[in-house]
Amino acid sequence: MNKFNDSAIQILKETDKPLHYKEITRLAIDKGILQTMGATPWATMNAQLSMDIINNGESSIFYRAQPGFFGLKTQGIIKHVKVSAKTKIIKHKVTDSLNTKQKGDIAEARVAELLTLYGVEGLSCYRPISDDEGIDIIAKRREKLEVAYIQVKSSFGYKDRGFVSTVREKQIKNKERMILVFVYFDLSEGDLFDQIFCIPAPDFLRLTANEDKKPGERVFTVGLRNPDKSKYSEFMIEKRELANRIIEIMDKL
Repeated sequence: MNKFNDSAIQILKETDKPLHYKEITRLAIDKGILQTMGATPWATMNAQLSMDIINNGESSIFYRAQPGFFGLKTQGIIKHVKVSAKTKIIKHKVTDSLNTKQKGDIAEARVAELLTLYGVEGLSCYRPISDDEGIDIIAKRREKLEVAYIQVKSSFGYKDRGFVSTVREKQIKNKERMILVFVYFDLSEGDLFDQIFCIPAPDFLRLTANEDKKPGERVFTVGLRNPDKSKYSEFMIEKRELANRIIEIMDKL
C-alpha cells in the first residue's frame, strides 16, 4: 500500500463517510498524515485510488460512491450482482467497419455527453462546423461568456493498446483555454475507459517538448496497466470528473 492509499484509509476511517479526493488530500496534509512535494497532490490521490479500484476490482478496499468521491467498503454496504455459473453471458461483437473519422465522432460525442451531464456547474457544448483549427468541442459555462476549446484525441482497442494519439503541432494553440482530452474507447465494453487525461495545451507542449518525433507532430502514449505512473499522471481523472476539471481550468484564466 502506498502513502496516498494509506493516508486515504486513515482519513476515511476518521470521517466515516465517502469524501471527494480533494477533501481527502486536504485533510491528510492538514493532519500531517500525508507529506508530498508534488504541485497537485489531489490529482495523485485521485489517480492512486482509481487505479486501486481498477487493478484490484472487488478486492479493493475502496469504492467510488459517485464521481470524484471515494469511500471504504468496510463502512458501507456494496451491492454486487452475482452471475450464476450457469448463466450464459452474451458477448456483443463490435463492428470492425468503422473508419477513423467515425470513431473520432463517437469519441467526441461521448466527451460532449460527459461535459453536459456531469459537473457542479452546467456546461453547454457546441461542435464547430469545421475542425481545421484542431477544435472539436467548444464548452461554454451556462449563463456566462466563458469558453474552453477542446481537442479530443481517441484510441480504440480491446485493452491491449492503450492511449496512443498523434497531435499535429499546428493544431495546438499554446493557450490555457485550449485543452486536449485523451480518451480510450474500450471495444470490449463498448464505452470509454474510466480514466481519461485532460491536459491544457501549454502543459502538453511542455511534457512532449524533448521527445523524438516526426517534424510537426507530438505523440501521446500511455499504457492501460499503470496510467497513474506516466508523466501525465497529474492530468489523469475519472471520466465523470471532466466537466469539473474544465471549470477549474476556466477559473484560473
